Amino acid sequence: MSSMNNGFKAGFGRTDVTPELGVRLGGYGVKERPAEEILDRLHSTAMVLEQDNLTAAVINLDWICIDEDLVARIRRGVNQRTGIPEKNVSVCTTHSHSVPNTLNFWGWGEQETAYIESVLPEIIRSVELAKKNLCEVKAGFATTASLTGVNRRGTSEDGSINFSADPNGFFDPTMTVVHFKSESGDAGILVHYGAHGTAMGSNRLVSRDWCGVMKDRIETQFAAPVLFLNGAVGDVGPRTNHRIAGGLSAGVGDGIPAVLEVGYRAATDAIRALMSIHEWRGELKLEVLTEDIFLPYAPLAPLADAERELAKWEPQKEEWGTPMCEYRHNRAVIEAYKQPLLNGRNFTQTITCIGPLAIVPMPGEMFSGISLRIRHGSPFQYTLCCSVSNGSLSYLPAREARHRGGYECWVGKAVGAYLLADNIDDALVEQNLKLLRKIS
Repeated sequence: MSSMNNGFKAGFGRTDVTPELGVRLGGYGVKERPAEEILDRLHSTAMVLEQDNLTAAVINLDWICIDEDLVARIRRGVNQRTGIPEKNVSVCTTHSHSVPNTLNFWGWGEQETAYIESVLPEIIRSVELAKKNLCEVKAGFATTASLTGVNRRGTSEDGSINFSADPNGFFDPTMTVVHFKSESGDAGILVHYGAHGTAMGSNRLVSRDWCGVMKDRIETQFAAPVLFLNGAVGDVGPRTNHRIAGGLSAGVGDGIPAVLEVGYRAATDAIRALMSIHEWRGELKLEVLTEDIFLPYAPLAPLADAERELAKWEPQKEEWGTPMCEYRHNRAVIEAYKQPLLNGRNFTQTITCIGPLAIVPMPGEMFSGISLRIRHGSPFQYTLCCSVSNGSLSYLPAREARHRGGYECWVGKAVGAYLLADNIDDALVEQNLKLLRKIS
């Protein structure tokens, strides 16, 4: 390992954010889904980076999603406890569907606020621990193709979209790993890959899902904590052997067996990539760019249509899932017409760069096409687009999916009156590439 280092430091920290039994689990449109057993502990894992007078933090939570208000609170707390600038903190989630509900999503439930309040100090403490563990490091980078995920937008004979696996479908198979080493040994590992955390299915077990199995297995072989960043999950599910309707499910698995098979597959690929690293880079440059990007909205549904739909769904407005979502969405549309109409909104983007690698948060469940296009055009050798990070605006579909339709294109109604525009993929690609080129 080269002795060269230009003052680049990294540190990792981890705390426990496991809920009490009885907390409502999120991710499925069912009213009663209290946690009845803790299958594995949930974590807040933080990576702090430092060079000269610049310090940044990337936090990964074993949560399903996180909204921008909670991100802001975490940033403030981290700044108060560590001095790291708020704008230099990113919060990513693993997107397991076997964890407490941390997002208000019409028809899918409301935030478990008591749980959130109880673990916020532990999330902040994970960054404190990471900062205390800062040491000069060198890094090795590698990629490998992984079949941990699979395209989950199966097409039925009538053209409708379902959650069966499409083994020939489009998805992003690239897994990226970064291995940080100090003079005393392993300092930490970063793994990036994209697939839904739904192998467990809709039971009442608390679990990190497949990525938890992956992390645990890697950590038995390397004496370092693993930070996992989930990539393009919007159209990608876990590649299970759970059979449904004559095919394989890519929407949900059948519990612990599916979690284990997907998690060990991911661990095998990650360990193979880590073992392939033979070059350790000491001359790394830390950079952070924070700048607003604009997310365009589609026009509101016509007022008359919203009023008609509201009346249609009113008798079922207390039914979880589609009825509640449709009722509340159309009510919000009617209210929106009483205010000046909007054509979009800003999102504060924070890109963190480690030498040849850039971490690009995405405030929703990004489709593979967005990640692949940004990576193709990026000036960085490794560009990691991360779903449900620094915010949660439902799905971020590609335009081709908008044409076909399906759940991912409809469920944006659960977050408010406005839906994202059909060209949201082009907007995200264009604006994030501009920022990446600005950094480089």
